[in-house]
Amino acid sequence: MSPTNLAVLSVALFVVGAACSAVLVRDRIRCGYLAFAFTLAAAVAAGAAGVRVFVSGPTDAAVLARIGDLGASLTVHVDYLSALFLIVVAFIATVTTLFSIRYLEAHPQESALRYYPILLLFFGGIVGVICTWDMLFFLVFWEFMTLASYFLVVYYRSDAVALRAGLKYFIVTHVATACLIAAAVILYVHGGHSFSFEAMRVGVTNLAVHAPGLLHVVLGLFFVGFATKAGIFPFGDWLPDAYPAAPAPATAAFAGTMTKLGIYGLIRVFFQFLPVYDTCLVWGGILAIFGAVSIAMGTLTALLQDDSKRLLSFSVVGQMGYILLGVGLGVYFRPLVPALAALAAVGGLFHMVNDTCYKSCLFLSAGAVEYRTGTRDLNLIGGLAGVMPLTAVAAIVASLAISGIPPFSGFSSKWLLYHAAFMGGKIAPFTLVLGLIAMFVAIATLALFLKFVTVTFFGKLRTPDPEREVREVPLSMVLPQMALAAVCVLFGVAPMLAVKPVYAGIAGLLTSGELPAFAAVFGSGSAGLALNTGVGLQGAWIPWPILIALAATAALAYVIYRAGSAEVLVSPVWYCGEEHTDEETAYLAHSLYRPFKDMLRVRIGPYETAGIYPRLPRLRAPGFAWLRRLFDFDQWAYYPFIRWGARMVGRFSETHAGIAQLYLLWMVIGTVAAVAVLLWLGGH
Repeated sequence: MSPTNLAVLSVALFVVGAACSAVLVRDRIRCGYLAFAFTLAAAVAAGAAGVRVFVSGPTDAAVLARIGDLGASLTVHVDYLSALFLIVVAFIATVTTLFSIRYLEAHPQESALRYYPILLLFFGGIVGVICTWDMLFFLVFWEFMTLASYFLVVYYRSDAVALRAGLKYFIVTHVATACLIAAAVILYVHGGHSFSFEAMRVGVTNLAVHAPGLLHVVLGLFFVGFATKAGIFPFGDWLPDAYPAAPAPATAAFAGTMTKLGIYGLIRVFFQFLPVYDTCLVWGGILAIFGAVSIAMGTLTALLQDDSKRLLSFSVVGQMGYILLGVGLGVYFRPLVPALAALAAVGGLFHMVNDTCYKSCLFLSAGAVEYRTGTRDLNLIGGLAGVMPLTAVAAIVASLAISGIPPFSGFSSKWLLYHAAFMGGKIAPFTLVLGLIAMFVAIATLALFLKFVTVTFFGKLRTPDPEREVREVPLSMVLPQMALAAVCVLFGVAPMLAVKPVYAGIAGLLTSGELPAFAAVFGSGSAGLALNTGVGLQGAWIPWPILIALAATAALAYVIYRAGSAEVLVSPVWYCGEEHTDEETAYLAHSLYRPFKDMLRVRIGPYETAGIYPRLPRLRAPGFAWLRRLFDFDQWAYYPFIRWGARMVGRFSETHAGIAQLYLLWMVIGTVAAVAVLLWLGGH
């Protein structure tokens, strides 16, 4: 089958799987395994489509339906960028659905009908977004994906916080979708009254020549729409509320797929639709600056969090900033130094692939801890590595990767971003400043995940309920974590495995010859990366020597440990002669980095907030209390009607006295009334 047909098959399998899983919702385990089977089949089809494109090249697009009067068609095409995202989505869909099977056991009060069918439709919508080459149908699948994700956010219907987060997510993302629709309509008018991607590019070109001011409006609308979905600060303010509200595997799916589609949209617009004009300098700088701001705001705010999922959610905002920084620098350097543009864009997209793996892994690890302990509060847990060793290993690997510690995957992509920013500083000094911000926040990221890992897994065992048995999660929850952690190691020690497809995804969007050959920028060796933006070798990263050195030192330490044959003594901690309980002396997550947290407090007039993340003050206007009562429809309209109805129902129920003659009397009265009404109607 062609990649196009495989992509269509993948969507069809997700839709059929959603319908079939809805039938078996009464048996949660069987329903879960059935959903996983369809997800696996759909993922194999999507992954095969992506691999086939990288092996044999893209094939012709297929038109499945047309709306002739509107100039729209359901056109399916898989190019190199789509192929890359298909492989990522296939992997994340598989591991998160498998994790969900046993995770939902902890929430028996919630119906599986509102989870598995919605989750599969969510993945189907994502594949549709990736493979559609018509802006109208792109937006249709985009809205389909958004609505499905909304129902996953509000899955816990009895949680008022989750419902508020869902409402916020619904409103913000639909405002963003309205921006995308407005931009698409403008390009439709200026691109030959067609919604095809080719017409979108023509529309951008026409605006660049004849109406550059309107072009900036269009690019601004696209930026707001896609940056909102990507969680970029401040547009992604919905994310730290919505992500913790959803079930952990759904949150991992959001972080690994949906949020990344915001970057997918920006890459389509600023690399495929936008030709090489001076406009690239303006918007490349805007994207890069917003990326740097998002890096700082998201990561530094995450340091203040004690809820594991909320901590990881703010971290998503920060890591998406790294990705946008790379994309922005790539756009900025397109008309100046194509080799530097390739380095920056590949660094950003490579970081997106890496973030997909370690962020999804971290959300699953947090979900596994919640599954066993019943809490997400880091102040209430500790020492779980002894009872959940595999979850601890996965979380530690993912934490090292996201912190940029070599030889894990996050280091390779951040290294490319730093090089692009610092080398670009010779041409545009502001990129040097952005690179320094990114490097500083990388240190804060390490501090953040030291907090997450040490508090959760090290120290003495501590759980909120001592009577609750805590042990490793089931195999179906362990395997997804280990698979994601393995990829964090794989792309760290063999970065070329990801860099080559990423470069193909970027280069495939541009005109032939715009970017230099891959080997000219990244080297031709398979052991590591050798950077050259046109002035000779400027940097090299070969992870194997570091990996060998780490393995050798670890082996040497183990040999020394075994050679000593020392006995392991286990004894209680000595508190200097004072009688203290372990709870009294535990160093809680809330206490970590206290001086740094105090330094980040912001005070403006009478308002003070912990951290630099802005929060709007709650406005108080006592003189306008009547206005609040006027719009409180529940109090003056709904509740009085309900009380009146309840009284009527109560009085009516009093007529049911259990006396047969009384029921016959009511039947006679009803018959007479019905005949009277019919006679009255007949007379009119």
